[in-house]
Amino acid sequence: MVNKGYVQLIMSKFLQVYNKIVRKDFELQQIVDNCDNYYDLLNFLQEYNLKQSIPYLACGLSGYFNNQVDKNGLNNLKLSEQDKDDANFIASCFGRNDSYSGNGLSIIYTTLLGTVEFSYGMQTFPAGIFEDVFGCDIDHTLPIMPLVGESEIDFYQRVIEYRISIYKNFPIDKREEVIYRARRLAEKFCQSDNRIYLIPFDNVINNKASFGDINGLRNGKISGEKLNEILSYLKTFGEMVKESSLYNDPNLVDEFGVAIYGNINNKGIKYFEVERTYELMQRRARQLNLEEGTEIPRNLDIYISPTAKHL
Repeated sequence: MVNKGYVQLIMSKFLQVYNKIVRKDFELQQIVDNCDNYYDLLNFLQEYNLKQSIPYLACGLSGYFNNQVDKNGLNNLKLSEQDKDDANFIASCFGRNDSYSGNGLSIIYTTLLGTVEFSYGMQTFPAGIFEDVFGCDIDHTLPIMPLVGESEIDFYQRVIEYRISIYKNFPIDKREEVIYRARRLAEKFCQSDNRIYLIPFDNVINNKASFGDINGLRNGKISGEKLNEILSYLKTFGEMVKESSLYNDPNLVDEFGVAIYGNINNKGIKYFEVERTYELMQRRARQLNLEEGTEIPRNLDIYISPTAKHL
């Protein structure tokens, strides 16, 4: 869905940051400038990462967390109590278990730049809310498509209404409350531009790490001695890199990536802003003069102009 032009623009922003804090990198610039299509570009970037030429992990986060990161860095990012309550309530009405409680463990999910972080960086919601609350697929496929000119908040209200209509065991007496809570939740996530953070390897070299999620750590259901026992068996990120498993494991090219546990050193972490996919879809629809109120095609190719707002 996202074409070469958008990836090139994102990479140009990455290079602005990278060249300032590391070195001017003509090889990487040539990859970005000369690659013929989106998929080849990502493949080239992946190969470039495998050479360990870019000593950064990338972490794409919703704009919801911008104020938290500006104040406290990438540590202990949380939903507000009201938002956790809304998410849990909605998920439970669709037969989903609580996935938003906490055990005090700070976790961030990362990949090498050029893999899935482009996609995650543009998503409106964290994966748990996107899937458990709004019922979207793990591959980011939307259950219904937006209408041209429709606000993002209105769209996600329609998504919830659609979910209610197809879920046989939905408690109908809770319909209005679920819609109200879902809209309130969407309002919190549809405001600011998202960010992709660039985390120097050295910042997390001594942090415990794993490929993908350790069952129970992400949803906060394991705590105390059991939590400490699990963490004690994990390798540090530095050990993973030293053993080369970081660069050989196929998880880095799918959605799992590397989970980093515990507080991290925030010195030298940079970011660039990216617009949410929803905004890009609406802009492209307007560029194509699609009729207001009609459904945006699923095969729409998103294009971003050089005047788009970043950094």
